[in-house]
Amino acid sequence: MIKKATINECFILTEMAIQMWECNTVDWLEKEFAETLKSKKTVFFIKYFDNMPVGFAQCRLRTVYVEGTETFHVGYLEGVIGKEDHVNYGYGRELLFA
Repeated sequence: MIKKATINECFILTEMAIQMWECNTVDWLEKEFAETLKSKKTVFFIKYFDNMPVGFAQCRLRTVYVEGTETFHVGYLEGVIGKEDHVNYGYGRELLFA
């Protein structure tokens, strides 16, 4: 199942993101994700498998120049993150089509 993340799921996002952005702290990332979700320009989609979060995609509406585009309002995939023990199952692809 894939669902749009809510502000109440910031810690779930943080637990996965800290694997990739180890130079940050859990507290800082959780606060950053909460602020990002409040902006309404960013959406996170969480992939669940057996009711466990196994990955997420972060999508943003960018209002500044993005290389290769001609407008200033561009949907942008900021990143796709999957838990290490759940890679190569096609979950990233599912998130891209969410």
